[in-house]
Amino acid sequence: MYKQLKNICSGLFAVVMLLLQTLESEAQVNSLKRFEIDLRRQELLSYDYNSNELMLRAKEFIRKDPDYYVGYLLEGLYRYSRSGDAAGYIYASKPLKQAIELLEKDYAAALRDVYSSQEAYAEYGLRINDYIQIVDKLMECYSNIERPDSVIWLLNRYKSWNFSHDGLGADNYIAWTYHRNRFYTSQKFDFLYNSVSENEAAALYFLKRNLETIDKNEPKNENIINPIQILASRLGVYHYMSIIYSYLHRPDSAAMYFNYMRPYRGVFPYNNFAIFNFVNGEFERAYDFFQTASYYSSDKYRLQEYIYYMSILNVMQGTPQESATDLALYIRETGVRPGWGWYNIGLARAYMYNGQLDSSLICINKAAKFNDVHIGTTWGQSHYLFSHSMLRLIALQRKEAAVRFEDKYYWSSPAKLRKIIEYKLEQYVTLMSIFNQLSSNPERSDVYYRLFASEATVSFDEIYCMIKDYGRNFFIKEFEKHAKNDERKLIRKYFDLFRGKLHVEKGDNKNALKILEDIYNHDAPSENKFEKLYNARLYEALSLANSSSGTGENHAKFRMRFYTEYPQLAPFSKLQMKFTLKTEINDNETAKAVLSDMESFNIDFTDEKEKNVPVVKLSFGKIKDRNEIKYS
Repeated sequence: MYKQLKNICSGLFAVVMLLLQTLESEAQVNSLKRFEIDLRRQELLSYDYNSNELMLRAKEFIRKDPDYYVGYLLEGLYRYSRSGDAAGYIYASKPLKQAIELLEKDYAAALRDVYSSQEAYAEYGLRINDYIQIVDKLMECYSNIERPDSVIWLLNRYKSWNFSHDGLGADNYIAWTYHRNRFYTSQKFDFLYNSVSENEAAALYFLKRNLETIDKNEPKNENIINPIQILASRLGVYHYMSIIYSYLHRPDSAAMYFNYMRPYRGVFPYNNFAIFNFVNGEFERAYDFFQTASYYSSDKYRLQEYIYYMSILNVMQGTPQESATDLALYIRETGVRPGWGWYNIGLARAYMYNGQLDSSLICINKAAKFNDVHIGTTWGQSHYLFSHSMLRLIALQRKEAAVRFEDKYYWSSPAKLRKIIEYKLEQYVTLMSIFNQLSSNPERSDVYYRLFASEATVSFDEIYCMIKDYGRNFFIKEFEKHAKNDERKLIRKYFDLFRGKLHVEKGDNKNALKILEDIYNHDAPSENKFEKLYNARLYEALSLANSSSGTGENHAKFRMRFYTEYPQLAPFSKLQMKFTLKTEINDNETAKAVLSDMESFNIDFTDEKEKNVPVVKLSFGKIKDRNEIKYS
């Protein structure tokens, strides 16, 4: 019995030893495979993530060892670099998620000890860098497909390792996620609070906590990692602090954090600093920094905010044609990718302010049918819907005005009256849609009613077109409050302008003139080249108020200045334009036809030269068999 038991034990021992030898042999083979993969991976350092070679190597590495994270990392990077829509980021997220699970499984000890000493950091530096890169790209995927709850889950998973040095900046991205989704509540995403102010407070909490952690761990980390990495961590916090304080209308605090970053040109956020200046009425400075941002940004796979903002500034300075040309060229060059919808909204605005209403509506309809991906920006789908709805409303308002302008006897034409009714109905439907969007938007007062807010994606003139016929008394009080208390002194006159214009809409010309003349005597005309639109709207309002009050000379003077400042607006204004007409007629038939057509327009033509009335000169002739009309 003993002998049999001994033989059984000997047999089992032999089997166990054989298994151990087999496992050891497999481990050695796997170790050799992974060593070879790591070695061959070094050859890829010179390749762009967008290179097909990267994907070929990824598939090769996965075939060689399907349990090693490197192949999935490379596949995820390749798919991420080529993503331009939600489907692309979903595809990219799958190998990245697999990579993070395999890396954590095989290198848990490395992740725990990487910052314990210089030696450990030297040994495990590649693994922590890979881990940070995987988390970073997977987080971007989740953010770009509007899954902020997954972003928070991932960042908390990363933070659970308690790294003494946070090379990713997880708290920064948690703060950014709160800020980016501030207008939602816990009913939509569990991690959120139930108001914009609470979510913004949470964002600031995480940023301040990050700074405290950096300070606390600095004595230990400076002996392990390069001090530049610690500085980079601080600059990352300053970046998000400046954005959030700018949004909260705390310019002094925002300026302080921007100034902390100014010495570091490579990391200074020129685009965000330009927006900060734009919000505060420093339009020329903003335009300069948007141009600088264009030099530092070459990523055409995400929305470039500076392009959109520069198109608004071009409209404000009275050069919508230049804006339209630039945007149309950029859209052709970049094709349909993230930002395409926004650029079409900008192009629609440029066309509209240049009087090209049909072209504007074509662009608005394109944007409405496109589901843009809002990558690397706090602009979301609600901003996108609101922006193209606003431009549609204004385009319809101007289409209606164009019917009245092009035929002063429109009321005698059933076809023209039918068009006006159709435009009115479309305006009503669009306006109800806008008001429904606003009613569910908890930040409407701070973003849309408080002009030039950092998250506003429409111009001041567009906001007025929305509110001018509704809630006038409410908005007069709202803008009076901001005109007195807004810390942005350069913006206060815009609130006063709105107050004056709303009084004109009410027919209260006495109060309108009091406000408008006060602006004119103290602030106008603005010499800022980006305030031509502001000047034009002030002159238009002054002319309308003076016309109704019976002061004809001032009415004509300000009407002339309105036309001179921004002539593209004249056909859509409530002002009836007046011109002195001078003609040189060499071809009576052509002249008669043209002059007959001109008579139908809602323009007051006179043959006598008058003060404060523009002079139009027309000459008619022929070159060979072709009619020629010259005008100036």
